[in-house]
Amino acid sequence: MVSIVRPCWISNLEPFNGMWHLSENVKPRGQFDVVVIAHNGKCANRLLGSSGLPQIARQMKRLELSSIWALLAAFEDPLPLGSASTFEGAFVKGVDSVSWMANNSAKRLNSQSDAPHCWTFFSTSAYGKRNKVPQENIPTATAEKVKTGMLEGVEAALGRPKGSLQKPVYTQVQLWGAAPPTNTPSIPCIFNPHGRAGICGDWLLGSSVESAALSGMALANHIADYLGSDGVRPEEFAVGLHKDFQSLQGHDIGQFPGLESMEKEQVQAYQLTS
Repeated sequence: MVSIVRPCWISNLEPFNGMWHLSENVKPRGQFDVVVIAHNGKCANRLLGSSGLPQIARQMKRLELSSIWALLAAFEDPLPLGSASTFEGAFVKGVDSVSWMANNSAKRLNSQSDAPHCWTFFSTSAYGKRNKVPQENIPTATAEKVKTGMLEGVEAALGRPKGSLQKPVYTQVQLWGAAPPTNTPSIPCIFNPHGRAGICGDWLLGSSVESAALSGMALANHIADYLGSDGVRPEEFAVGLHKDFQSLQGHDIGQFPGLESMEKEQVQAYQLTS
């Protein structure tokens, strides 16, 4: 019951005779009852800017995204983790250039003992913003600067002296220009019944795979209910068109609340019940 067309780069949305007409570089791509935007970047804003959906376009423009550097590094020997011999991943606090580190080699089962030890490191959003460049054309000098700064951050995170970390046998840096959001409306989806258009995505609920799935299912169910109503009282199906965005409290990567926020919520819940 589902027809998927790939690759397909929709370049224009045009409402006509109660339907949405989609096209790809002037080439017609079909007529549809409802359109869904599952994107949080400039492409969505470009499509919505000329679609005649000012309320949804305004909500998209409220979204603020962070910029984060990602560094892949391979080492000949294991990193000096001390007692944390089974270390797989961790949030890093108090280090300017690193906020997350993950042991990719730990994902491999029955891996060869002489295989390189591969790690992925993410910077903080502040470090990403301070060293932001066009991600499609990263200057060599910036790449070297970021690589050096992040490896020094890894040393600091592991409690090692500067310059003591073994030299990687391979590195690759990339700027994640549209990284996790810094604000969110904290709602599952946005839907404009008069324009028959909706938005879903992880950023509506925070930033995680679970949030993406829940948002998509919520919008699908909402659209099904709207179509099942035969368009009677469409205003009752408007969702999130005027919802304010709130700053996300949490760590850079994924903006997970973390234990501190959980403890705070537990204290608030205790106060309400006591």
